[in-house]
Amino acid sequence: MDSTRYGNVEYFITTVLLPTITLGEISTPFRNRQGYMPDDKVGFDTLTVRMLIDEDMNNYREIFDWLNNNAISAGKLEFCDMTLNILSSKSKVNKQVRFTSAFPTAINGVEFNTQNSDIEYLQADVTFRFDEMSFIS
Repeated sequence: MDSTRYGNVEYFITTVLLPTITLGEISTPFRNRQGYMPDDKVGFDTLTVRMLIDEDMNNYREIFDWLNNNAISAGKLEFCDMTLNILSSKSKVNKQVRFTSAFPTAINGVEFNTQNSDIEYLQADVTFRFDEMSFIS
């Protein structure tokens, strides 16, 4: 993500669910049989990330503001390319996955509970829609 605008989000992400990737199919009936061929369109489900919420809720606020700004400024939508670094067992970047023209579509609710006896950190799931997913290394 753009660390100048979303610096509080990128360092608190703890979990990433890579999207489901689908390839459509085309029905090709021939001589009383139903056959299929692959379509020419690849579809991507949404990208979901889980982040810890910092105590000042800065990262939650960044996503909240991004959602609101895209909703009220139809002509000035904000997109962001995002890169997922997948680390090796030696904590070196092993693979990178790029998501182009991403924007948030949802941030889940956050439960505040004063009855917990253990320290539980607040977390939020953020869902992104994007145009393209590619492996860049």
